[in-house]
Amino acid sequence: MVNPKYVSRFYSVDPCAPQNNVIHVGSTYWTAGGGVLTGAISTPGVGYLPAPQATAVATTTTTTAGVGTGLVLSITISALGVPTVTGIINPGKGYIATDTVTIDCIQALCVPGTLAVYTIATVTASHAQEGCGISPDCCKEYLCGETYSLRLDVKGSPALRFLDHNAYTTQDAYTGCCPAGAIAPVAVDSTEVMILWANGLTTNPIVGPFVQIVVQAEDGSLWYAPGTSAAFLAANGADTWDNYVSPGHVNGTCAGLIINGAYVDTKFGDCTFQLSDFYEKEPVRLYASEVDYNGDPCAFTTLCVVTECQGLQVQGLGETVVRDLTMSESYRQNFLATDLRIREITQGNQIISSIDRSALYYRYMLQHNVPRNYNPSGTFDSDQYLLEVFSLVPLTTFVTDTSDWLSNCGVCEIDTYSCSTVCVVPISFPAIPVYNPYNVVACY
Repeated sequence: MVNPKYVSRFYSVDPCAPQNNVIHVGSTYWTAGGGVLTGAISTPGVGYLPAPQATAVATTTTTTAGVGTGLVLSITISALGVPTVTGIINPGKGYIATDTVTIDCIQALCVPGTLAVYTIATVTASHAQEGCGISPDCCKEYLCGETYSLRLDVKGSPALRFLDHNAYTTQDAYTGCCPAGAIAPVAVDSTEVMILWANGLTTNPIVGPFVQIVVQAEDGSLWYAPGTSAAFLAANGADTWDNYVSPGHVNGTCAGLIINGAYVDTKFGDCTFQLSDFYEKEPVRLYASEVDYNGDPCAFTTLCVVTECQGLQVQGLGETVVRDLTMSESYRQNFLATDLRIREITQGNQIISSIDRSALYYRYMLQHNVPRNYNPSGTFDSDQYLLEVFSLVPLTTFVTDTSDWLSNCGVCEIDTYSCSTVCVVPISFPAIPVYNPYNVVACY
């Protein structure tokens, strides 16, 4: 029995999806503006080849008004040859509201005619880093005949378990010899510097397993790591950076890196589940900076580094729920056997299978106490209990009825804990590979 006047607290905790830490180095959609944009086709165009409505095609654009570059749209073409924008694959960079772009003819989508025009309505403002003397537009030119160094630190539980210390590395990028007869060093294509850094970080055995990197070139195009699936590249209208051919440096334009903290931890299967099995919840945290030969990030004008998304830890994971359930059963002397056959005999497998360990659960907590007097001394005691209800779906009626039941409790607290806002990253990252898929105990 739970007496409402002895309830001290009732609260609910929503499940929260994890969020990767995403940072930007140099000139990208996040630092140069235009990262999240909206718009519509203002001129439908003439000459697009009819196609079924379900056919989605990635197509590039050419800026007709403004200075933005790199926008890639996903479109469908109706049976009448009218294009419709279904999504934005690459937001490009440098766009402002009222800019217009022409939807190009690629992949034999159209015959000569009037091309459709897409007008941008809103864009995300640029996010420039403060401190260390960086340029306000996050655009830094690189000169020939120089070596530039980028340090990346990966911190958090995954790195600590992997190395017993936080992971870090410094990657060098040599810009090559200056042109013959050049009196002073000249600026080079900064995209090639970013590719050298990205390739070094991706192939590095220390930090490589924890990051995914996309290079955004000077022209706003996106370049992915070699080995990215052809299907992903085709769907996103992109290519791998080993195929990049430099068109030369354009004054006033710069490239950048988009670094995604990404890690999949291997874990044991359900058949041999033990309470002591580890499961990872903490996202890795990324810190990047350009450094000099002494490793000092602020000794000179450094490269812009800005965080787009802070890492958020998952909440309500089924892995946690199954452990709480087995602990509750243990208080009832119903221990989970470590031997698989004994577990089957004692129906321990049913306890484990009742929870979807890959799902996220809502939690509802009711905290109350039971006051009583111990005889014959008459000593007053108050045992406190916490009842926990978890569910795959929100229990709205349960919360309403319980809150009404406790409305006259006087001193109890009724709270709801919701999730932090999860970032919407406007570009796609490839699926995260599992580096050791064989670390699973087979069922016998």
